Amino acid sequence: MENSTTNAAYGGQCAFAVSTGKTDVPGGKHRLVIDNKTYLFSNGIAKLLFKILPNRIKKADENWSNR
Repeated sequence: MENSTTNAAYGGQCAFAVSTGKTDVPGGKHRLVIDNKTYLFSNGIAKLLFKILPNRIKKADENWSNR
């Protein structure tokens, strides 16, 4: 298996955590690929919330660029 942090969004940090403003939570083995971009998550609940709550990618992108 490839290194899961290679080419991962947000430097391999948990995408859901980044969407809430926390940019220091490492992503884990949970992953999601959207539009050829890999998002990592610290756990399955974070992955589920990222998928079902609105505007998570937009919020995460904004928080990541403002860190």
